[in-house]
Amino acid sequence: MIFVSVAQATTRLGIDAKTLRRWLAEAQLPLHSCPQDGRKKGVSAEDLQALARRHQRSLAPLPEASPAATAGQGLELPSALLELPEQLGALQAQMAALQQQMAALTHLLQQQAPAPVSPTPQTQPSRTRKRSSTPATLPARPAASAPATTPRKPVHVIPRVEYSEQGHYVVICPKGGLLPFEPDTQEWFAWVAQQDSFRFVGQAGHFTAHHEWRVPKGAWRAHRHLRNRIYIQRLAPNHELTLAVLEQAAAALQAHVM
Repeated sequence: MIFVSVAQATTRLGIDAKTLRRWLAEAQLPLHSCPQDGRKKGVSAEDLQALARRHQRSLAPLPEASPAATAGQGLELPSALLELPEQLGALQAQMAALQQQMAALTHLLQQQAPAPVSPTPQTQPSRTRKRSSTPATLPARPAASAPATTPRKPVHVIPRVEYSEQGHYVVICPKGGLLPFEPDTQEWFAWVAQQDSFRFVGQAGHFTAHHEWRVPKGAWRAHRHLRNRIYIQRLAPNHELTLAVLEQAAAALQAHVM
């Protein structure tokens, strides 16, 4: 097998690393480790040819390596650059999980906040004072300024997959509304491969699914917040994320409520 690194594959196809990983997930082609350096990831020459034919792309020739690049001193720099997309994908997943946690904590604090109690006026005993011939003038008190209100941060809205009252599953997008396809179809798997997260409401329970871009073939995991604790359930890769997998994970997370 002829090994082609991710950087070489993206250069020859004229795409970025994220698009290459999405094309591999759609074609169900794996990433391979470099025989000489296990930290480097890439594809075989046959898979690269298959991707080019699938997306009607012509493979551009690689630029000739300069003598300085072929020397052993600069071998660590490309491997560090190749790890950047995986690190960015991990940070993106962590940020999405933190946003969900912040929204849940804000909602919980709003529910547990006590109602403001108005202070009762205190009665002071009256004292008899001798009136003076000249009335005393009291300085005017400045009007109390209204407390400044901090604008509330808008809540991030993600797509929703739920079991409708008509007895079938629907996919709802915040911008596009009700999508014209149903789960477990080719359009469904292509849509799942492009998402970062979505909300699932099924017959057995509900949770929030997050996409792990750093995992080969784009694996997913389910999150649910119960009693100030977050439960995590592993799901499946993009091409295996069916309704049966989602309902099974919802039932497993729902068991923690009992």
